[in-house]
Amino acid sequence: MKIDLNEILYAVSYALDATEIEYFDKLDWASKVELDSRLFSSHYLYNVNIGHSKRVAALAVITGRMLGLSENELIDLAAFAILHDNALTEFNQEELEYKKYNNGKSYSSQDFFIRHCIIGEKNTGLLPFRTNNRDVILYHHENADGSGPFGRVASRTPIKSQLIHLADYIDTYCNLVITSRSNYDDICQYVKTHTGTFFSMEVSVAFLNAFKPKTLHNISAGNIDKFLHNMSKHFQDNYTTQDIRNMGALFARIVDYKSHYTRRHCLGVADKAYIMAMHYDFTEEKAARYYLAGALHDIGKLLVPKEILEKPSKLTDAEYESMKTHAYGTYKVLSELKNMRDICSWASHHHEKLNGSGYPFGLDASQLTLEERLMSCVDIYQALTEKRPYKEGFPHDETIRIMKDIAYKGDIDLDIVFEMNRIFRDLDPYEEIKLSNTEVLRSAF
Repeated sequence: MKIDLNEILYAVSYALDATEIEYFDKLDWASKVELDSRLFSSHYLYNVNIGHSKRVAALAVITGRMLGLSENELIDLAAFAILHDNALTEFNQEELEYKKYNNGKSYSSQDFFIRHCIIGEKNTGLLPFRTNNRDVILYHHENADGSGPFGRVASRTPIKSQLIHLADYIDTYCNLVITSRSNYDDICQYVKTHTGTFFSMEVSVAFLNAFKPKTLHNISAGNIDKFLHNMSKHFQDNYTTQDIRNMGALFARIVDYKSHYTRRHCLGVADKAYIMAMHYDFTEEKAARYYLAGALHDIGKLLVPKEILEKPSKLTDAEYESMKTHAYGTYKVLSELKNMRDICSWASHHHEKLNGSGYPFGLDASQLTLEERLMSCVDIYQALTEKRPYKEGFPHDETIRIMKDIAYKGDIDLDIVFEMNRIFRDLDPYEEIKLSNTEVLRSAF
């Protein structure tokens, strides 16, 4: 199957940024200061905005090009820059578990840096890359003088890690929105001030040579996509079915860990979507794309406030309307995939109904394909069989009974429900579905 991996990563970066913003917005200022008191003593405020991951990618790549990195290394560097904080949702759930067994005590700032780097490194091991990227995510918070979380000096830190570290700090602690010459000078001064401590001389000099006043204009909200596209080559690479499933597994993990209550939802939907795709005689490539759509179908939930996703009681009308926006959020994120319109539709239409009463677009039976109808049914089946704070997971027979009732109301396709009844009857909803090497991948975590 041919896809441009970086195109997918650029698309999902919007959701990753939203997750990072929400995480740090919920920290009090004392906690933020603890993350790096030296930065705050220099009067730089922690400031992550939408577009953060793309700006980090852009700054890292222009600096890496100045250092002579190859085209393949630059492509991988951009990918890792987008994914540098991919583990935040999973770390957040791990921290909640830690607090539960430690009298409400949170992880220290040191624990934060170490744990989310370790988890992020594991996650990126699922993806196929062009060059050696070992330890890039693991050490992307290391300081040149060895004062980072793992105590690695610049000479013992991968160059890609150093480039992401520099770009991340610049976008976090400087203002890249203002395009004035004065602000450009301030950014350059920031880098010079922290050369030898946070940043190595080699990386700082390369950045200062690559960074021009026009760069601020190029990485602005209206220009960043074009700038990123022109900075490095793009390839529609051939990936195996297992490669695609691995990609889906990573994206599903990021989404599923947003909420404690849906920890296996996207993976479950992706697995069952693949089973049904093969039942309906999709080609192997189409089935792999369908798996990816299942893994990504709820990526819009990264844009929904965590307190709504985690609320153990019934949602208010306003909260329910906010929850419903996740389907449009999925559409918004995936609509950037110019060569994957099918995946965008299959993923974002999973709450549409045959009678036109669904969301986000109110499509009806005449507008919904088999693939879209099937994704809706798979999503419902997975949700009903999962344990939630307000219910236990329903067994297969009860799940099918409920789904038949929903179909008789005109919401979903009854023929698909009959087929799912046949295919899923012997599946145990409380065990992992054993597909290909998926169980091996999961055991690595």
